[in-house]
Parts: sequence; C-alpha cells; structure tokens
Amino acid sequence: MRPIVAHVDRLQRLAAFDAAARAGSFTGAAAELSTSQPAVTRQIRELELALGITLFHRSANRSALTDAGRALADSIDLAFTGIERRLAEIRDPDPMFVLAAPPGFAQQLIVPVLEGLHDALPDVDVRLWLYDRDDELDSGTYDLAIRVGSGSWPDLDDVELFAERVIPVASISLADDLGLHAGSSPTEVLSAPLLHMEAEGRMWMSWAIWLEAFGLVLTPGRRRVLYNSYPIVVQRALAGGGVALGWQGIVSQLLDDELLVQVGPEVASDQSYWLTWPTRRSSDHRVRLVADWLVATTESQRTRT
Repeated sequence: MRPIVAHVDRLQRLAAFDAAARAGSFTGAAAELSTSQPAVTRQIRELELALGITLFHRSANRSALTDAGRALADSIDLAFTGIERRLAEIRDPDPMFVLAAPPGFAQQLIVPVLEGLHDALPDVDVRLWLYDRDDELDSGTYDLAIRVGSGSWPDLDDVELFAERVIPVASISLADDLGLHAGSSPTEVLSAPLLHMEAEGRMWMSWAIWLEAFGLVLTPGRRRVLYNSYPIVVQRALAGGGVALGWQGIVSQLLDDELLVQVGPEVASDQSYWLTWPTRRSSDHRVRLVADWLVATTESQRTRT
C-alpha cells in the first residue's frame, strides 16, 4: 500500500484541501466542489488529524495556510496538474506537439526556421514552449526538449547537438569605446560592465564560471543587474549596455552580421546542448521526424556563414 493511502484513507480530502488552498476559504472551496461549507471543513479537519499537522490558520472570514499547509498545497497542485496533463494525453491520442527550448536557443536557432517544421510534421499543430529553469521541465509535459548538461538523464533518450563553447560579446560601439577585441585578456573583460543572467536553477555557464577558467573572480562589492531571460541579455548587449556571454552556435548569426563582436577568449565546458525526449516516446514516429529535423536544422543554422 502506498504511504499516502495509508495516511489519507479518503483521497477526496486532498481535493477539498486543494480547493480551499486555491480559493483562500472553505466557503469558496465548497462552491467549487458543489458541496457545503461544513462538509469541506470536516474533510480538512479529518485530513489534519490523519496527518497530525495543522494546515490552516482559521479566522472568521478567511483561512490562511500554515507553512506546512503551503508546502503541501504546492506539492498537491504540482501532482494534480501532472495527472491532468497525462489524462489529457491519454484521452487525446494525437495531441499538439510540444517542443521545449531555452529562450535564447529558440530565438536564434528555431524561430527563424520554424515554418520548416511543417514539412517534417505536416497536419499537426506545434507549440514552442520557452522555459528558463530546468525544474520547469520536471513539472511539464513535452514531446521534445532542448537541454544543457552532460547527457544521460533518467528516463530520457538524447542526441547531442553541439558542445557548450562560450565567448564574451559586445556591440561594436561598446567594444570600440572600451578598446576590447577578440584578443582582449580576461582581466580586461572583467573591468567592463558585465550583463548577468540569473544562475540559480540554470545549467548554463555564468560569468563566475567563465572567469574561474582564468583564475579570476567577480569584483567583490560590484553591483550587478540580473536578468532572468537570455534574449533580454542579448538585447542589452546589442544596445551597448554591456558585455554578455555568447554561446557559439547561438550567437553565430549575430557575429556574422557584425551586430555583436567577440571581445575575449573562448571557454569550453564539459556540457553540451542536447535534444531529449521521454524514453517511452522513442517509438513515436513524430518524435523521430522532429528530432531529425532539429538535428539537421540546428547544424545548418550554426554553421551558416
């Protein structure tokens, strides 16, 4: 027997708790579930007794989640959402094809040629899902996903697209103003205004990792602006707002068009960009068609001159 069944013998109590947590009141939960407020109160009280924890701070007009209640509510919401998505897949044998990719990768390598995907996957709608953090993939449903890492994810098949090779890049005007060029030293790069991506939850190389390759660290006390989207970082670099890290293969066209220029040495990591999909989907011909298209397309996009 699963532990959850042993502790919560009537799983409807979890549904009542979920509704109350989202509605912010037992009355709102009762309206959503088409039952009475006393029935919801009883279900939640019995759930608290079964778990041995208090889930709500009760007041006259509202019920606020305790810390334990908030943690449980987040987990239940994630679990229920996953079940609902899986049921939707089961009910619909031919759902929309979902391709997940980091925003910067998608903007530079997929969006410009996305219409060509119809040749590989005719008569099927495609959703391009842009994600910023790896944990978003864990709670979502997709057919194919572009990931950064060392490969060999549990329950996933993968194909390596290209290795992670990173260079500092800037607009021509900023590079000229600062006297930076492809042969500039890491120390000279460190003295320039740097454009930072938030590193938490992301596998991509950060400025701290790039500098570490040369025995350098970020200047203590130096104030930073952190961006949570790589396309915004690229836009700031194009506008002359600072030096950004540029991934070879993703910023290739911007370099070819001389919208950005290399202003320092390259650093290669032991990571790569990978095309991944759930192992259980390996026999799906659509996955194979799109995977082949992506491998060929990204290679063409990266190497074009």
